[in-house]
Formats: sequence, C-alpha cells, structure tokens
Amino acid sequence: MSTMISEVYTAFKAAGVTEQEARQAAEALSAENLATRNIIAEDKRDVIASITALRQEISGQIDRVWQAISGVRQEVSDVRQEVSGVRQEISDVRQENSSTRKDLSGEIASLRQEVVEVKRELGEFRQEITTELAGIRLEMTGEIAGVRLEIAGVRQEITREIAGIRQEITREIAGVRQEMTRESGEIKRGMGIMQWMLGLVLIVLVLPILRDIAAQISTG
Repeated sequence: MSTMISEVYTAFKAAGVTEQEARQAAEALSAENLATRNIIAEDKRDVIASITALRQEISGQIDRVWQAISGVRQEVSDVRQEVSGVRQEISDVRQENSSTRKDLSGEIASLRQEVVEVKRELGEFRQEITTELAGIRLEMTGEIAGVRLEIAGVRQEITREIAGIRQEITREIAGVRQEMTRESGEIKRGMGIMQWMLGLVLIVLVLPILRDIAAQISTG
C-alpha cells in the first residue's frame, strides 16, 4: 500500500500538480489505509474475545462432567465398602464357629450327647448361614448390576454432552469464518472503489495538461 501511495505522489508530481497538493493526496490515501487496518485489527480482537469466552464455557462444562464422574466413583467405592463389611461378617461367623468347635472338642469325652445336639444345631446354623449368604450374594449382584447400568447411563450422557459441545463449537467457528469472509469482501470492494476514484482524479487532473500540450504543439 505504501508503494502505491508513493506512486500516486510521483504521478501527481509528473502531472504538474504542486508538491503540497501531491503530498496531501498521498497522505489522504495513507489515512484511508490506516483506518482500514484499524478496522481489521478491531475485528480480530472481537474474534479473539469470542473464542476466549467460548473456551471458558467449554472448560466449565468439562468441569461439571468430571464432577459427575467423581460422584459415580464415590458410589462405587461405597458399594465396595459394603461388600467388605459383608465379608468381615462372614469371617466373624467362621471364627465363632471355629471357637465353638474348639470348646466342644475339650468336652467331647464327657458330653457326647451334648455334642450330638450341638452338631445338629451347628448344621442348622450352617444352613441359615448358607441361606443368608445366598441372599446377600443375590442382593449384591443386583446392586452391582444397578451400579453398572447407572455408570453406562452416565457415560452415554457424557458422550451426548461432548457431541453437543463439539457441534456448538463447529457452528461458532463456521459463523466466525463467515463473518470474517464477509468483512474481507467488503474491505476489498472498498479498496476497488477507492482505486477507481483515484484513477478518475488522475484523468481529471492530467486531461487539461494534455490539452495544453496538444495546443502548444499545434500552434508551434
């Protein structure tokens, strides 16, 4: 652009325009060029600010997704603790059973009849324990299946949210690109009009000079 302004200045001087008028014309073109550059810079700043705000919004949504995942992990940890408690109860029952056997082994010689009764009671107790364990296993299986379903649902929801975020980002970027393309086209049209007006001014200024030269040649 600075080269074009210098060429305009030189053309005005060659056409016989005074140095001050040629300089004023070149400075006017330089001011137009500076204003155009300022408009482009301001548009770039607006686009950068929009992209920054969009990134902050996406970061907040990602934080909320991670918070939801953390909640699911905490629920799984609670279920594991419950399973550990059940196992501890089973271990306690086994220890009590072992203690009972040790106590009975010392009295077998004198209390055989009681041992038979105790064995029968132990058999019933084992059946109850087996039944309770089977119920606990079924209950834990159902709870674990429910937790897995919840986790699957959370994953699907997270996938949908991420897909929505990607679509929104794509639309925003496409809109910004369209706006920048439109503004660039307007700037190009403005420059074309300015060049056309400059050519018209040159014709208006140079045409009288050419007429004077032709008149001098014809009279000479």
